[in-house]
Amino acid sequence: MSKIGIGIITCNRNEFLANCVKSISSEWYDEIIIINDGDTPITTFYDCDIINNEENVGVCKSKNKALKELLSRGCEYVFLVEDDMRFKGNAFDEYIKASQVTGIEHMSFAYHGPANKGNISKGTPKPRKIIDYGNIKIALNQHSVGAVCFYTKKCLEDVGLFDEEFDKNNFEHVDHSYRLAKAGYSTPYWWWADLANSLDFIEEQACSEDSSSIRRGDDWQQSIIDSAYIFKRKHGVMPAWSGCVPDTPVNEVVNFLKKVKR
Repeated sequence: MSKIGIGIITCNRNEFLANCVKSISSEWYDEIIIINDGDTPITTFYDCDIINNEENVGVCKSKNKALKELLSRGCEYVFLVEDDMRFKGNAFDEYIKASQVTGIEHMSFAYHGPANKGNISKGTPKPRKIIDYGNIKIALNQHSVGAVCFYTKKCLEDVGLFDEEFDKNNFEHVDHSYRLAKAGYSTPYWWWADLANSLDFIEEQACSEDSSSIRRGDDWQQSIIDSAYIFKRKHGVMPAWSGCVPDTPVNEVVNFLKKVKR
């Protein structure tokens, strides 16, 4: 059977990490590792393997450590999870089944934060389009969110890992997803794929901006701008705002999905 690997990225949020890990049944995976980018080493944490960074290297490099480790262990299906997520059911199996039916080899949970929600207070999803495959439905969302990401081994080996020039947690997952989309492994920009019922399996833990490692320090806003210009230098367009990646007509999106469907 194909191996399933989960990499959890954490930074100084052990309570969130504990809630996340406890929500994942050992029956749902073959390999699980924690990449600890925090200030204090973690020696043991439930049944997870742990890699402690010697110094804080940021989310991008930590994600790459997780991917490299899981691929080296022979995982065919790989998930990256940030520590403020929690699971209500076996989302991992659902993403794999969806990939096998649709041919989409990279998907992300879309509803972490407000970006893809219509009613913010109720957390109501607002996808641009729902694609019905019968027993599986895929939601296509406007914004790329990187808190829970699914990859096949094939797409990672072909396109590569995260670009570590994005040394903070700003647009590194958007750049990576865009590269995967350009290579035909994921849906076009502004049409990011997720399970239509992903909220049945995944939820975000309530946390404040103060607990975010992304917004730590006085330079986090400048870091967002710097990362956007790295993206522009690579792709010729900004990831958002004016002069951003152009939208893809819906008929072209549908044609792409027909092409990759298995």
